[in-house]
Amino acid sequence: MQFTKFNLLVAMTLIALLSVISTSEAATKIQFGKKASGKATWFNGRDAEDVACYGILENKDVNAKDSWHIAAMRLSQFTGGVKSACFECVRVTAGSRSVIARIIDDCSSCGSGHIDLSLSAFTKLAPKSKGVVSIKYEFVRCPSSGSDLKWPKSPSVKKN
Repeated sequence: MQFTKFNLLVAMTLIALLSVISTSEAATKIQFGKKASGKATWFNGRDAEDVACYGILENKDVNAKDSWHIAAMRLSQFTGGVKSACFECVRVTAGSRSVIARIIDDCSSCGSGHIDLSLSAFTKLAPKSKGVVSIKYEFVRCPSSGSDLKWPKSPSVKKN
């Protein structure tokens, strides 16, 4: 009789674990050119200090500038996490307006498809007073020069 109770307990535990795993969001691979929908919000000033992507390079003294076209996304949603998404570029479109922003920070409170843009990038899409806009976005190769380059080049990793 105890063996049956034990089997039942194991089966119930496995069912509970599987339900937790199946309801959690699986990490996705960054795919260039694949369009997705979501929403954009904005940040500025002190929210741009100690950004996550420079921190993984052990360069925590970099504070983003308000004029940079940069973005934050929930980096854990991507396969490889921070290291796979940092310094990638995303084209964000709202209606007929678009901007290319570079991902340099984590937004742990952002859901899937939520991009938190610097104010300078957000205002390319909508007025600051709008606060939140519906968007389409896709990962693109970062421009290396030209008027779309509104951020510093990727830093090199510190050598010990």
